[in-house]
Amino acid sequence: MNMIKFGGISLISCLFLTANLAFANPNSSIEFFASNNTKEIDIQTAYDRLIGKEQKSLENAIIDVLEKNHIEQGRFEDILGTYRMSSDQNITADNTDRFTTSPQQDISQDKIFSIAKELAISLNQDSVAVFIPNSSTIGDITVTFTSHQPSIAEVINTLHDKLPSLYNQAFSLHLVDEHSNYNDAKVMEIEWLGSKINVEEVKKAFPLEKIDSQDGDVFLVYQNGQKEQL
Repeated sequence: MNMIKFGGISLISCLFLTANLAFANPNSSIEFFASNNTKEIDIQTAYDRLIGKEQKSLENAIIDVLEKNHIEQGRFEDILGTYRMSSDQNITADNTDRFTTSPQQDISQDKIFSIAKELAISLNQDSVAVFIPNSSTIGDITVTFTSHQPSIAEVINTLHDKLPSLYNQAFSLHLVDEHSNYNDAKVMEIEWLGSKINVEEVKKAFPLEKIDSQDGDVFLVYQNGQKEQL
């Protein structure tokens, strides 16, 4: 199986698909969010892992699980994220890979959860997040920075100053490239998963930026197979 990796750190905007690699309808694809960070770390340490050998090891480990489960060609994106640990409720950062399946492959919900569980076990993770598209409720909100591309620190400060604490507990940053040091890195997009995020609150915090939303269900899948809907 040949998995496609798009550009270094980037992330949502680097999805420049050639004709023979094009996806029919990305909105019908399943998304898995997984990391190989096993400690509570700060966001700068997570960034160092994202641009280092740890991220390549993460991608290879995910591919092993996907190949075992006969998942067809999809795409990877490197993401800098934060989330709340279920064990102690502390916030930690992580280097994340998002794998998006081809919409041309039908995968049952049981299979989706089985793969997420296997990824959590293989990567020794607290949980793995899964986004499953539907037409019932908003499950994914993304801010694309069009007025200017802020630094990581600028984005985090905005979250603390302009949004409720919920928005600081779990989010993903999509960066411009992988060649900058942490202080110079620029953010292209910020993304939240789950039904608790309010589009209007996000618009108020980022009035000059482009806001996109996607309908779907989001689950955290734990090593024991337990599922938590966000």
